[in-house]
Amino acid sequence: MSKESPKIRRISYILVLAGLFLGMALFLNANRKDKEQLYLNNTVTLLSTIYHASLDRYALAMDTFYTGLLRRPELLTLLQAGIHSDGMERLILRETLYQQLLPDYHDLQSRGIHQWQFHLADGSSYLRFHAPGIHGDNLLPVRPSLQQMQAQHVPRYGFEVGRLFIGFRFLHPLIDQGELIGSMETAVSFQQVSQSLSDLAPGQAFLFLLQRKTVEDISFNELRRQLRPAIISDDFLLDDRNLALSDNAPLPLDALLDQLARDDLSSKLAAGRHFALAIYHQSLGYSASFIPIHSFDGSLGGYILALHPEPLLTSIQWEFYSSLGISLLAILLLGWLLLSLHQQRQRVLQQKLRLDAIGQAVGEGIYVLDPSGHTLYINAATCRLTGFNAEKLYSGNIHQLLHSHEGKDELSFKQCPIFSAALQGQTYEGDELFRTRTGDLLPVVVTSRPMIENGSITGVVTVFRDISERKENERKLELLATTDPLTGLCNRRAFIERLHKEQRLSQRLQHESALMMIDFDHFKQINDQYGHQAGDDVLQHFAHMATGCLRETDLLGRLGGEEFALLLPGTDLEGALHLAERIRACLEQHPTRTEDLQIPMTLSIGLTLLHNDDRDTSAALSRADKALYQAKSRGRNRVETA
Repeated sequence: MSKESPKIRRISYILVLAGLFLGMALFLNANRKDKEQLYLNNTVTLLSTIYHASLDRYALAMDTFYTGLLRRPELLTLLQAGIHSDGMERLILRETLYQQLLPDYHDLQSRGIHQWQFHLADGSSYLRFHAPGIHGDNLLPVRPSLQQMQAQHVPRYGFEVGRLFIGFRFLHPLIDQGELIGSMETAVSFQQVSQSLSDLAPGQAFLFLLQRKTVEDISFNELRRQLRPAIISDDFLLDDRNLALSDNAPLPLDALLDQLARDDLSSKLAAGRHFALAIYHQSLGYSASFIPIHSFDGSLGGYILALHPEPLLTSIQWEFYSSLGISLLAILLLGWLLLSLHQQRQRVLQQKLRLDAIGQAVGEGIYVLDPSGHTLYINAATCRLTGFNAEKLYSGNIHQLLHSHEGKDELSFKQCPIFSAALQGQTYEGDELFRTRTGDLLPVVVTSRPMIENGSITGVVTVFRDISERKENERKLELLATTDPLTGLCNRRAFIERLHKEQRLSQRLQHESALMMIDFDHFKQINDQYGHQAGDDVLQHFAHMATGCLRETDLLGRLGGEEFALLLPGTDLEGALHLAERIRACLEQHPTRTEDLQIPMTLSIGLTLLHNDDRDTSAALSRADKALYQAKSRGRNRVETA
C-alpha cells in the first residue's frame, strides 16, 4: 500500500492539473465569447442606428421635396385636372405635367432617387417619371403602402417589394378639400441605401436578404433572375448587385457565406431582430451583422447583411490561444510546485499565479475584493484607467473611491449592484460610471462574478473596460439624427416628438401651450439674387436671433427649407402673440449682414394654441399652417392666428 501511495498521488496531481487546465480553457473560452458578443452587440447596434438615420435622412429630403411641390399651386391644379379627366385630354395633361416636372425628376436622380410616380385615389398609376409610357395599372392589390394610405391619409415610408423594384418607398397623400385624390411616391433602391451606409460605415460589404415568398408572389421573373438563393437559409434570396458598384476592398464573400450556412440561423432570422455573429476565415476575424427590414404592414421583408473584417475579433481569437498556451505553461509549472510544496500552499500560490498571469496580460481593469470590501488584488490596467496608484487602491475602499451611483453615493458596499449580485452567487454585467483620481467620470462596462471556494463565496472579481469612445459615438449619432446641420436647431423629427410630448402634457395638466409656423417672405428671391450661401446665412441669422428671444423651455425647430416651427409650453395666446411680433419685428429691423452684403428679410407667422381634443400633432400643425397661409395671403410680414 505504501509503494502505491506515491503513484496514486502522482495520478491525483495529474488529474488535478488536467482538471485545472480544462477549467482554465473553459473560462478563457467563455471570456472570449463574452468579449466577442459584447463587441458584436455594440457593432450591430451602431449599424442599426446608422441604417435608421440614413432612412430618416431620405425621409426628411422627401418631406421637403413634397412640401416644395405643394407650394406650387399650378402643378397641383394641373395634376387635379388630369386626374378628373379621361381620354385624350388626360394624355395631354399627363404629358404637360411630365414636362413641367422633368427638371425636378432630374434633381431627384442626381440624389440617387430614380423612382417617382403619382397614383390615383384607387391605387392605379397615373404618371411614372421613370417609365412615363406605363400607366393605368392598378397597384393596390400588391402595395400595402397604398392600402394603408387609403385607410389613413398621412405620409409614411418603409420597405416594399414591387414587380420590378425592391427598395424603400416614401408615400405622401394628395388632398383636395379634405378628400384623398391620389398620392405621390418616391423610392430609393437598396443599392442607393447601401451606398449611403457605405459612406457612413466605410469598409463594409452590404448584402440584402429578401423573403423568398414575398419576392416570388409579387416580383416579375426579370427581377427574380437578378437574385440568387441565399445559402444561409432557404427562406431568403440574396441581392448582391450593389457590390459591383462598391469601392470597398473585395471580401471572401462566398467563403464567409459558407461559414454562416454551417450554423442554423432559422430561428434568429425568423425572430425579426438585429443580431451579429463572428466568423473566422484563414485566421482572420469578420463580423456578420443582420439588420431587419420591415415592410409597411409590419411583416419582416428581409435583412441587411453587413460583412466586415474585424481586427479586434482576430485579436480576441489570438489572445485566447495565447492565454491558453500561457495557462498550459502555468499549470505545468504549478504541477512542479505541487510536487515540492504542501497542498494548501500550492493552492494559494496557484490562485495568485493564475490571477497575475491573466490580470496583467489583458487591457481591462481587474480588481478582487473580499466579502467585506477589502482589496485583495488589482492589476496594472486598473491603475492606468483610474489614475490611482496601487497603494491607494489597496489601502482605501475601492467602492467609495471608484464607483459613482449618479447621485446615490450613499449606497453601501453590499447595496452596490456590482457586488450585491456577486455576493448572492450571481454574475453582474452592465454599464456604470467610475470616478478617476482627478474626479472625472469614466463610463465603463463592468462584469463581476463571485469567487467560490469549498462552496462558499470568498470574494468578488470585477472586470471593467473604458467605453468612452462608444458613448461618444452614440451621442454623436443621436445628435445627427435630431439636429438640423445648417442652423443647429432640432430637425423635423425631433420637433414633432417634442410637440407630441407637449400635447400629452398640456392635456394632462390643463395648461395652455402655443405653436407657431414661421416662413420667410419671398425667400426664393434671396437665393436667386444673392446665391444659396446667402440664403444659408439668412437662415442661420434668423436661428441665432430667434433663439435669443426665447426661454429655456421654448423649442425652435427647422422643419425643412425656410420653414420653421416654434413651441411655447405654458404660454397663452396673448403671450405668444407678443413673442411672435417681437421675432417678426426683430428680423425686419436687423437684416442679415455679410462681409459685403446687407440682406433684408421679413417673416409671415401662423399661430395657434394646442387643443385638448387634438388627437395627434397633425391637427395643431395644420391649424398653424392655415394661419401661416392667411398671413401670406393678407400681405405677408404679419402674424395671424387660427
